[in-house]
Amino acid sequence: MIYVLDFFTQYSQFYIVDQGTIGETDDLEFWSDQALNDRLAYEDGILGITVENDYSTVLGELEILETSNPNPNLNADHIVEASITINSGILEIQDCPTSNIIHSICLENGDYRVRVYSFNLANVYVEGKDIPNDRYRIEIWKDIPSPRKVLKRWHIKY
Repeated sequence: MIYVLDFFTQYSQFYIVDQGTIGETDDLEFWSDQALNDRLAYEDGILGITVENDYSTVLGELEILETSNPNPNLNADHIVEASITINSGILEIQDCPTSNIIHSICLENGDYRVRVYSFNLANVYVEGKDIPNDRYRIEIWKDIPSPRKVLKRWHIKY
């Protein structure tokens, strides 16, 4: 199933959450230097995803897969993976900082892998306009837990 991502958030981040999880997403341990460089923070039951545009607009899609996509889209500027355990049977996409639920997705309890693709990070606005151009694709599938892993790293070039 594919879910469209088109919502406003704040502080250039949004969350993937096991329903009912309350995390300390505003502390420096969650958004460590490593998490900021990897563009993905995590703790039990919650992942934080970085958004590049200054308007904190999230555009893209989320897809639930049966198995891992063996051919990651290397056209993405940045690709990162992490694991999340679902204990509630419901995965939520939430904004920041109010934790409004954007999508609520029923999933079988268990361990999942989440892959986040970030596109157009060097050109986050449509040329000549203040319209966000960065896009995000999230793939989720059942898998054994494993550490956060960057498959392709984007380096900021200011």
